[in-house]
Order: sequence, then C-alpha cells, then structure tokens
Amino acid sequence: MLWLTALFFVLIAQSCRKDTFITTADAKLRFSEDTVHFDTVFSTVGSITLPLKLYNNYNENLNISNIQLAGGEFSQFRMNVDGESGAQFTDIEILPNDSIYIFIEVTVDPNDDALPFVIEDSIIFTTNGNMQDIKLIAYGQNANFHYGEILCDTTWTDNLPHVIIGSVLVDTLCSLTITEGTDIYLHGGSSFYVLGTLNVLGTKDSLVTFQGDRLEDFYKEVPGQWEGIYLLRGSFDNVIQYAEIKNANKGISLGYSTDTGLVTFLELQPTLTLENTKIFDIQYYGIESLNSRIKATNVLIYNVGQANAALTLGGDYEFRHCTMANYSSRYLTHQAPVLVLTDYYNFGPETNLQNGLTKADFINCIIYGSIAEGNELAIDTLLSPTIFNFNFDHCIIKSAINPDLLNDVGCFFNTDPVFANVGERNYCPTTGSPALNAAIDIPSDPVIIDIVGNPRPFAATLPDIGCYETEAE
Repeated sequence: MLWLTALFFVLIAQSCRKDTFITTADAKLRFSEDTVHFDTVFSTVGSITLPLKLYNNYNENLNISNIQLAGGEFSQFRMNVDGESGAQFTDIEILPNDSIYIFIEVTVDPNDDALPFVIEDSIIFTTNGNMQDIKLIAYGQNANFHYGEILCDTTWTDNLPHVIIGSVLVDTLCSLTITEGTDIYLHGGSSFYVLGTLNVLGTKDSLVTFQGDRLEDFYKEVPGQWEGIYLLRGSFDNVIQYAEIKNANKGISLGYSTDTGLVTFLELQPTLTLENTKIFDIQYYGIESLNSRIKATNVLIYNVGQANAALTLGGDYEFRHCTMANYSSRYLTHQAPVLVLTDYYNFGPETNLQNGLTKADFINCIIYGSIAEGNELAIDTLLSPTIFNFNFDHCIIKSAINPDLLNDVGCFFNTDPVFANVGERNYCPTTGSPALNAAIDIPSDPVIIDIVGNPRPFAATLPDIGCYETEAE
C-alpha cells in the first residue's frame, strides 16, 4: 500500500504544477530562414506551399502572443498555423527546446506589367513585447490565360506568356500560329489538342517553349506536369520548328482519334514537320505516333520514361540528324527501348489493328541509351505484315538485334557515341566519338545547319552524326 500512497502524492504534485513560460523581454524566436522567397508565380495562379520553422531554444515554454501578416486581410500571401489559415493568430505556444511550422502560399493579383514584378510582405511575431519579422518575397508574372478554349485562325505572340488551364483545341480546318519567343505554360492535367493545323515558328535565337506552369526551381526537371501536345487524326501540315517541349507526360502524340470506332481509324493520317527541337523530361513518350507521317530533322530527345520515339501502327517516317539518348536520371529510370517500330497497335484485349509501315528511314541518327543488355531498339510486326520498310543509314545504334536484319548502311553498332557530358545534358559528340565526320551528305534535301544553327558540316569534312555539328576532332 505504501507504493500506492507514494503514487497518489506524485500525481497530486503533478496536477498542481503549472506550466511556466519565459517572460523576459529579450526572449526571441529563432527562424529557419529570414526570408521566404517564391520564384515567379503567374497572376491568379497559386504558388507552392513553403514552410517556415519557428524554434524555442529555451528550457521553458514560449508564448507567441501575436503572429500576423503585415498586409493583413489584403495581403496576397496566406499562412497556416496549427492547421488553420488566417492573417493573424494569438497565443501560440512552443514547448521548451521544440519547434513548430508555419506554411505560406501566395496568389498574385494581375496588373498591367509585361515584365515580372515583385510582391512583398512580412510576417510579424510578438513575443513578450519583443517584435521580429520575416520577409516574404514573390515575383509575379502577368499572362494570357486560356481556359478550355477552341481556337480558329489565331496567332499567339510573345507579348505575355500563355498559360493553359484545362485544355485548348485547334479546331478542324483551323490554324494556330505561335510566333518566335512565345512561352506556353500548361497547368497540371492540361492538354494541347490539334484537329486543324499547328504552326510553331521559333527561331534559333528565340525558341518557343512548352512546359509546366510551376516555375519554382524544384519543378524545373520534373516530368509529367501536363499531358502533352496531341495532333489528332485529321490534323495536317503541322510544323514545329525551334521549340522546347518539356515536363509533360507525352511530348508530341500523333494519331489518336475523336471517333471511338476502329473501322475508319486509319483515315485522315496526321502529318508533322519537326525541326530543330528538343523534347526532354517526359514521363512516357517523347514522340508517340499511331500511323502518322513525320519528317524530323535536327531533333534531340532525352530523359524519357518510356521510348524516346514509339512509332506504331505503321506510317511514314523520316528522321535525319536526330539524337535519341536515354539514361536514368533523378526522376526517371531508363528501362524501355529508345526507339520502337511496329505495324500494329493494341487497343485492348485481343484488339490489335495493323497497317503497313510504308517507310521508316533513319539517316545520320544516334539511337543510344544505358540499358546494359543493349535493347535500345525494338522492331515488331504481326505474323503477316503487308508492308514493313525500315532503313538505318550512317547511324550509331545500341541494339541486341542482329545487324544483318536492320537494313543498315555504314552504321556503328554498340559503340559509345561519347557525348560531351550526359550529367550536364550536353549531347554534343566530343573527341573520340564515332559520330565525328561520319555522317553522309543528303544531296537531294541537304541539312545545312545543326539544331542550334551551326553550319553543317564544318570546313570540308563530312557532317557529324546526330543533331549537333561540333568542331571536336
């Protein structure tokens, strides 16, 4: 019974003990940082949520009598304390030698500025009469916003960025022209659909960009932030030149239909001329084609979750001086072949549609990746192909397929292309590369520059294989 009596007095003593708070006027909070900084945020579109950590470095409880946004209810910033949102909070306690988080967001009000502008505020903390503040800074950017629009005979220019929320559609027998230097940002889940004609007219000094709308550094290389550019069946005479397409689930997808039936699926074959363009940081396919016509010149595709180019259900393809390279990265594990060629597409269980591969010519291209077994090239046909034509001419290819089966001329098989620096995204061939001066001229339709506008070839040599022409020896 003695131990029960002792326990009773201990409990009584504890129930009578009051929590003590430090009351000295010089008591201060310690913060994880003195400024919470947001990268560029589009007007009306919210930012990511950033944390601020508050520390109590004392051996007693610390009471923050007031936390408030200096801008009050009119501030463009928002904060969350202990799971509640507001502009002001009172009597927030932090236990001895403990910490709490505040979470902060910003939504930028639009104005008339074309250039980015600065939004500032601060959070003021009052502890025992002692005031401290943390600065809040964000860069705002006005934009042209597109919410589920159907476009016809329209031109987008670089007067302001274009932000797509939802999706846009270039309608049948209509066109959209995008001029040099235009930046296009797509919100999460958004798609760019084309039933008519898309003209992307960048220049070597002023690219057109397609990317996700999260501009914080964290999202810079993250794939899968938007859906992709879809050139649907019936879309024709599409041109994309001097562009960058990044952060999507699919870079460019050609050949899907708005008609759910398969009887007429192969009608209205989409067409695309693709030049001097980079496609990278893509969750699934850099280029996905279902029975389409593509002429691609000086194209770089890298950092892709599935195939750099999946050309299925036949079609007509010509790739010249293209570099398709794939290595695992921070966000993607490279396991699928770089290039896939098939004359069929699987629309579901036991539902394969087949059509002839009229042409698939790869001239002066690099098709290479880091799969140890060398399976960077996959070629497949159903049991009774009608037309299945493919050719590789002066290419560098990593492949486990017997070269005798690849209809090749002057190709290098399973020979490292010696890129300058894959880790730094530099896919120029450098000293010792088999790509140097090893390509073939194309007299009937010469490629006189490389992807960045350098003359091809240098001096009196033969051109380099791939999308870059270098001065390396």
